[in-house]
Amino acid sequence: MKRIVLLLLIVVTMVGCSNVYSADEGYRMSLINYSFPIPKNSSEIKPEACVGEISKSSKYKLKGIGGDENGPPEHYLNEIMEWGWEPVEEKSSDMIRFYSKENKTICVLFNKNVFDVYEITAEK
Repeated sequence: MKRIVLLLLIVVTMVGCSNVYSADEGYRMSLINYSFPIPKNSSEIKPEACVGEISKSSKYKLKGIGGDENGPPEHYLNEIMEWGWEPVEEKSSDMIRFYSKENKTICVLFNKNVFDVYEITAEK
């Protein structure tokens, strides 16, 4: 009986510790490009393999980051632009956003509670 109660307590504690997007938490540098912002309270998870025109990738877990009909948080999109990244509107959609800065292109793919950041190889 004690084991069941202890296990239940651990599970409830782990669920309660999940990170949720909050503009108040601030931002940090991305692992693939130090001038690209990532919400501070996001957790890195294993990224997809780099193929084709993707030269670097990282994947982050964060509740409330995207995947619903509202799209990604507007504050985060504004923060990306404050860090000097210009949106590439002709390539972007609701859940896939492209940005460029200093001959670099970054793609952010938003899914429910997960987002991927890709650095795209320069077009020749």
